[in-house]
Amino acid sequence: MNASVEVRPFYFGAPGKELFGCLHAPEPDCCLDCGVVVCQPFGHEYVNSHRALRQLAKRLVDAGFPVLRFDYYGCGDSRGETTESSLSEWICNISQAISELRQRIEVSKICLIGLRLGASLAFLNAQQRCATSVVLWDPVIRGDAYLTELIALQKEMLRFRPKPPGTQRMRYPLDIFGFPLSEGFCRSIGEIDLLQTPRKVAEHVLLVETQAGEESQQLRGILANTGTFVDHQRLQAPNIWLPTEDGSLLVPGRVLQSITSRLVERHA
Repeated sequence: MNASVEVRPFYFGAPGKELFGCLHAPEPDCCLDCGVVVCQPFGHEYVNSHRALRQLAKRLVDAGFPVLRFDYYGCGDSRGETTESSLSEWICNISQAISELRQRIEVSKICLIGLRLGASLAFLNAQQRCATSVVLWDPVIRGDAYLTELIALQKEMLRFRPKPPGTQRMRYPLDIFGFPLSEGFCRSIGEIDLLQTPRKVAEHVLLVETQAGEESQQLRGILANTGTFVDHQRLQAPNIWLPTEDGSLLVPGRVLQSITSRLVERHA
C-alpha cells in the first residue's frame, strides 16, 4: 500500500449498536471531492469477497478517493447478531456510514459501491437520498431468486452428509453456510425487486456484470427512464463471492481497474 495512505479502523454509531468501519484516507492535498462507501455482500459472500473489496478500496484511495468500508449491524466486527438485524436497518447503516465519512473528511459528493446484496442495499439507500453515483457490481435484482439460489447452494454443499430420519421441513432460523437467517429476514430479502424503481437513484450508475441476464437489461432501461446516466460494463471474471475448491480468495483485477477508472473519469 502507498505509504501516503492511512487506514483507520474504528467504531461508530449509537451506543449498543456500534458499527465497525475502516477508513482509507489519502493525503489531504491528493483528496478528491467524492467519498466512497463500500456496501458489503452478506454471509459467505462477504467472507469470499473480502480481499477483493479491500483491494478495490486500495486502488480507489490511491486514485484520491477517501473510502469507508464497514460492517452492517449483526455482521463482521459490528455489534449484534445476524438474527437481530434487518434489511431496513442495514439500509439505515449505509446512511450512518455516509454521515460518518463526511464527518471525518469533507466531501460534497458520495459514491456507493455494492457487490451482490450489498449492491441492492446501496440501490435502495440511494432511492431514499439520491447519491451522486452508485456502482452496482452483479447486483441481486430479485431477492426471491437470490434466496432460492442460496438455499440450493446450501443443499448442494450438504448433499453427501447423513440426513436425519423423517420429512425435512424448512426451519428458522435458516442456516446458510453458518449464517442464520430469521423468517422475517428471509421475507424481506424475498421482497427485493430493483425493477420496481419509482424514482431516480443517482446521477450516474455504473452497472458491472460478470454474468449477463435479461433482468439486467430491464434494469438499465428503467434507470435510464428516470434520467439516470447508466454506464454498463460486461466483464469476464469469476464469481468471487462463491467458495473456491482450494479456499483461496480471488481478486478480479480487471473488474477493480474498470470500476476505479470509471470513477476517476467521472469525479477526478
